Amino acid sequence: MASHQVAIAKASFSAGLLRPDPTSVPRDEITAFHTLLDTALSHCSVANIQKCKTWLLNYVVSSSNRVGVWAKYLVALSSSFTSGENGQTSKPAEARPGTSSKRKRLHILYLLNDLFHHTKYHTDTPAAFSTLSGSLQPHIVELLGYAASYDRSKNPKHHRRLDDLLDIWEKNGYYGADYVNKLREVVKNSAVSGPVKSSIDVEQNNTDTINRPVEKNVPFVMPSSHGDSSTPYYDLPAGNLVPHIIPDSTVPIRPDTIKPLQFLAGPADEKLVTALKAFLKDVDRMYNSGQTEQKGTEVVDIDEMGQTIIRDSSTGDITNEGQLQKPHSEWQPQPQPVKETPLQWQFRE
Repeated sequence: MASHQVAIAKASFSAGLLRPDPTSVPRDEITAFHTLLDTALSHCSVANIQKCKTWLLNYVVSSSNRVGVWAKYLVALSSSFTSGENGQTSKPAEARPGTSSKRKRLHILYLLNDLFHHTKYHTDTPAAFSTLSGSLQPHIVELLGYAASYDRSKNPKHHRRLDDLLDIWEKNGYYGADYVNKLREVVKNSAVSGPVKSSIDVEQNNTDTINRPVEKNVPFVMPSSHGDSSTPYYDLPAGNLVPHIIPDSTVPIRPDTIKPLQFLAGPADEKLVTALKAFLKDVDRMYNSGQTEQKGTEVVDIDEMGQTIIRDSSTGDITNEGQLQKPHSEWQPQPQPVKETPLQWQFRE
């Protein structure tokens, strides 16, 4: 990610701290935090992690909005760490030239782990842990993907640390077992196909698409939400309206209830992937965008409507797999019974 994206994320984080939520954070404290964070990422000692954690507990953890913008800043920061083949930084860091990007990305997760432990076991109410874990969840996949984007065979110790960290999260219940298993899949897939990038900018995405060779068997990853929560309801994807549509109801949809659908971020379920691939296969067959896949006993044909169908080579019958729905011209509206009023009955008699 370009350096200007890090600057934008840093400015957004600072703006969230300056906003009274519930109180504004002094600018000197904001500057001090960035110094503490850089020190903790460069040298992950107990003292450095404790200082950074204490600052976050005082100014960030109590607000879900601040946790969210801080997590976005961590994602931008993690993606800005350029790495070589073995995780060594191509440009030495200012604080500690020997600290690799691989270790810095791992240290970010160590800081989160320390925050999880403190908010769950050393606070009076569970509200802090719920706020922290819930607001961080949409960004955990990206942070973990960046940390795991190194070949497992060349970096076995690094991946063993990630596996141990996820075991701790599952054992202590920081996240559910199902979600932790999805995070393990993220680690496994990122080591092969690179980090999961779900929030990169358009410019970076276009550059990566041009320069990066085509990857096969790239895993399908579910986003944390379907649309941006800051987008007005009329600009959200149309799929967000589906849960609010009630058949045969004349009650209008309340705009304030239309929010982006929330998903469990991480690798998509196998059944969903299978259904999506089947849908894309039907689209390719319909528009003839690629070579039609067919079995040995099937023959591709064109029906009277110009649609692609698949016939059985022995019987000539249209198979269920290739049979398309009737065109709209073949559907006839069903006549509706007319209800007569008592006055109409009198005239008819």
